[in-house]
Formats: sequence, C-alpha cells, structure tokens
Amino acid sequence: MNNKKKKIEHGKLTVIAGPMFAGKTTKLLTIFSILSNLGYSILCFKAEAKSNGGMGHTRSHDERPLPVIYIDMNKPQRILEYVGRDGIQKVIIDSVQFFEKKPFLVVVKKLLAMGIDVYCDGLIYDYKKREFGGTKALMKIADESIIQYSICVRCAHRAEHTERIAGGTEQSIGTTGKIKAMYIAVCSSCHKIYSG
Repeated sequence: MNNKKKKIEHGKLTVIAGPMFAGKTTKLLTIFSILSNLGYSILCFKAEAKSNGGMGHTRSHDERPLPVIYIDMNKPQRILEYVGRDGIQKVIIDSVQFFEKKPFLVVVKKLLAMGIDVYCDGLIYDYKKREFGGTKALMKIADESIIQYSICVRCAHRAEHTERIAGGTEQSIGTTGKIKAMYIAVCSSCHKIYSG
C-alpha cells in the first residue's frame, strides 16, 4: 500500500499587461469562454475600493461582460477564502494593479502552489508613467507574459501608455472627487502628464 500523498502540480501564471484600451479584459473574456467551454471550474475576481465580496460583472471597453466577485483592493487574501473550496481549477483576476502589491503577490503564489492556474490582467504604468501596483512584479514570475498595446489617439502609432485627460490627480481610483477620471491611450512621444 502506497501512503505517499500525490504531489500537487504547480499552477501556471499568465499575465496580460498594457495600457487602457489595449484589449486586456477582452483577452480575459476569451480565456474565460474557452475554459468554460472545456468544462473547467473557474472563479473570476476584480479589485474594488471598498467591497464586501459582492458579485457582478466587469466590462471590457466594448461592453462584453465578465462575471466577477468584487474584492476589497486592500484585502486580496479574501480571494483565498473563495478559492478554498474543492474543485476550483482556474482563477481569473481583472485589473490587478489596484491590489496592494505585496499581499497580492503572496495570494497569487499561494494559488499557484495549490495547483490553480491564474490568468490576470493589469496596467504596468499609471497615467504619470509610474509603475502601478504589482503587474510588473507578476510579469517577472509569470509562465507567460502577454503585453498588449493600443493605438495612440494623437499620432496612430503604438500606444503603450494611458494618459488622464480629466479628473483629479490620485493614482488608483476611477473617479476623483466629483469629476470622473477620463483616459486615452497614447505613445511615449505624445504622452502628457495631467496636472488637474
């Protein structure tokens, strides 16, 4: 009789990165659709400023919905509470840049150690071209990193940055005060830093 426990195969990490309007969430939607059709058990998550784990849909810029569980961006470890159930094989996480970097990296490493494949997307830089959240750190440990680009709205060259054109000057919220933050995709040459 063999008393050895079966070794859990380490999960794979795929990171999709790039500016806004590059199709990152659309890529996650495609992955979700394929995995669902293949019969995998999947949970999808998204960071929110203040969330109690409600369910809803995140949307790509072309309005395609992805069903998600909203997770407080300061408490990424809550993902593990949902995934702790038996049978979850794949985890999809949208907009990882909003999670606290170090605790989120710990969560992803735990998921991978549990044998769960993780697919996530995020911005590499904020609107001031500063590193944004843990996306870049995740890319360093990823089995596959996919960098997607948009088209610069000013010159039609490859856009690797997001530029804020309205709203406040805070880094990580969709609305800044009473004015909704608005963004465009731009190349490095055309990029301007919004000052309010």
